[in-house]
Amino acid sequence: MKEVLPPPVAQWFACWNSGVVDDLPITDDFRHTSPFGTIETKSRYLEIVNKNRESFLGNRLTVLKHIVDGNDACVQFRQTRDDDPGFDMTVCEWYVLDGGRIREIQSFYNIGDAVIRG
Repeated sequence: MKEVLPPPVAQWFACWNSGVVDDLPITDDFRHTSPFGTIETKSRYLEIVNKNRESFLGNRLTVLKHIVDGNDACVQFRQTRDDDPGFDMTVCEWYVLDGGRIREIQSFYNIGDAVIRG
């Protein structure tokens, strides 16, 4: 039997896909770490999202694979944009859950044109 996404993680994806980010299921002490740095607290995270709505909204997130272990989940997903057919990125995120909400996310993805030389 395939394990389903924990409800807060499923809601996270539904909120981003619908653009209703005020309903994100995150704790007040939420922490988000990505290649751009770390954002701490729900209010600060939503402030940044709302200031950058044109960049944050309009993405289509499609779950590819996931693993759930108690209050932790790891999700690999595809991110595309309806307004930019050339944009296609694979992201992996680690979620830490707390009381039916997301307390922490560590997000892993490429933000540039890095070249590996060898």
